[in-house]
Amino acid sequence: MSEGRSKRYEYGILIILVLFWGLVGLNRAGIGFIFPKIVPAFHMALWQAGLLLSGTSITWAFSSWIGGWLSDRHGRRKVLLPAVGFMLLMTAAMGAAWNFLSMFVVRDFLGIGDGVGWSVGEAAVGEDATPERRGFNQGIFTAGYTFVGAGLGALIITHLTVALGWRWVFPIIAAAGILVWIALFALMREPARRVQHRRIDWQQSARLLRDPSMLAITIAGCAVLTWLLLDYGFDVLFLTKMRHFSLIQAGEIMSAWGLAGAAGQLLLPLLSDFAGRKPIVIVSALACAASLAFFITGAYGFAGMQLLLGLSGFFGSGLLPIVLATCVSELVSDELRGAALGMTNFFGVIVGGTLMPALGGVVADHFTLAATLWLSVASQIVVAGTLLAVRETAPRVVARAVVA
Repeated sequence: MSEGRSKRYEYGILIILVLFWGLVGLNRAGIGFIFPKIVPAFHMALWQAGLLLSGTSITWAFSSWIGGWLSDRHGRRKVLLPAVGFMLLMTAAMGAAWNFLSMFVVRDFLGIGDGVGWSVGEAAVGEDATPERRGFNQGIFTAGYTFVGAGLGALIITHLTVALGWRWVFPIIAAAGILVWIALFALMREPARRVQHRRIDWQQSARLLRDPSMLAITIAGCAVLTWLLLDYGFDVLFLTKMRHFSLIQAGEIMSAWGLAGAAGQLLLPLLSDFAGRKPIVIVSALACAASLAFFITGAYGFAGMQLLLGLSGFFGSGLLPIVLATCVSELVSDELRGAALGMTNFFGVIVGGTLMPALGGVVADHFTLAATLWLSVASQIVVAGTLLAVRETAPRVVARAVVA
């Protein structure tokens, strides 16, 4: 294949995968935007709201690891396409939930398709990109979740909820997703470098944790997903219940978090391609923690809250693809990439996406919603600390070090 055609395919399939990952952001994070409606409608406590986030994460964790391993053996396309179809079906089914338990069960099934999408999608993006563009491309993929799921999603879902009722939101999202599935079916092919990989035992991915850098990046992944899920799940509740903004205003403030986060997911991975993964992540994590702390403690107006949450989103979301995808991809060999992405995501989702949202709901019930968001601040400090133990992997930076 010519270089021109290769680049066209690289960017074409990247755009489609970004749209797919944006749909995952809508169905995964969108539940938080309608909490002010379904919490009273389903007569839920806040710990139950936390479980609606955690339930998806449990199945996501297992499907991410298993899906990544299966795609290493049988191909990215063969695993991803059925998972996307199942995800769309479960997204539509969310609109038919009639109480907490039914919504919990549907979101458990939803996590199966969503989790496969992470490990297989990131592996495909990483393999189709040249090494020098890997960080940037994986940042673009991850930005789909934030830009569509939070940036546009906070506006789309809150306005649709007010206009049509929350039950219409998720079937509409699923209907739009059918077009993305068709595009993936028509255009996606196996990454060329994956075809020659030898088959591996899934236990090899677990043994990767013997590498101190891989262990540290796994812990960082747990912490960064804690920040992500707590913010998705409880920011809108915090804004409406403790700061007394309307649902529309809270959606507009949250939109700044998502749009700025998407910008961070483009700029910070690109910067890390040149300056290195470690320094960018450490500085970003500390900046995210500081801006979120001011957001929690300051009684600011609409513009001030939007600015602070936007800064938190820019720095926090910007480090997500570096920690969860690029560092993992560069710490392992090609034949272990899908399984490694699934393995690190498994632990990250179990801790950061399952245990911590449930704990956040309990903390909110017994203390305040602000106390839950302080857990989010602490998680970013953990990210900064653990990155000190990760070896640098950016190809340009490593090459400069070898020359020196």
